[in-house]
Amino acid sequence: MVYDWIVVGGGIQGTTIAAFLVKNNKVSPGKLRIIDPHKMPLFQWTKNTEKIGMKFLRSPFVHHLDVDPFSLRSFAVNHQWKKSEFYGMYKRPSLEIFNEHSQSLFQDLGLGESWHQGYVNGIDRANDEWNISLDEGDRLKSKKVVLALSINDQLYVPEWAHSIMHENNQLFHIFDEAADFSALQPPISVVGGGITAAHTAIKLSALYPGQVTLIKRHPFRVCDFDSDPGWLGPKYQKNYQ
Repeated sequence: MVYDWIVVGGGIQGTTIAAFLVKNNKVSPGKLRIIDPHKMPLFQWTKNTEKIGMKFLRSPFVHHLDVDPFSLRSFAVNHQWKKSEFYGMYKRPSLEIFNEHSQSLFQDLGLGESWHQGYVNGIDRANDEWNISLDEGDRLKSKKVVLALSINDQLYVPEWAHSIMHENNQLFHIFDEAADFSALQPPISVVGGGITAAHTAIKLSALYPGQVTLIKRHPFRVCDFDSDPGWLGPKYQKNYQ
């Protein structure tokens, strides 16, 4: 069978793309495959956001996996979620309602039919088709392919850390599978100045009060958004296009 679309990766980006394709009648779930090494969508997202103790998303309520920008708000109303699930002026959704909405969207669109658990280890082009090779030996064919890959399998570890990382079990990348907060021996240092480092420092400080230090190269940078919201609509997009 030749699929119309194959999306490699079932995380935030991959699931968003799959939902867009199905909702805009670009493909049916039966002619679409989402290839991911895990049993369920958003597996790494769910695990990593839980690990760092994220309570609310960093972005406003119009940022989610569905096509309609107000889909999450409608979901909250229809399922009688409390207003406290949205935080601050820009109504940042709680992680819980965001995840519930994402899984509901996946199920409502029938994307379970599209899910293929496996790890892609090769791709080549032949006879106007893409051939996707999987680690278990399967090969899938598709007319179009989207690579929705994250950095979870390509964690950036600074050069200075490589030489000492395997000397003991007390040095981790935050998204390392082996990172276990309950097994840490204080005092603890968190190296990084981004929002993930801040989340991590806050969670660890609750577990190990007074024994956590955040090390960063610059003062705190406080912004309402990761990027200027003007790029979401015609304000900036019109001139760019």
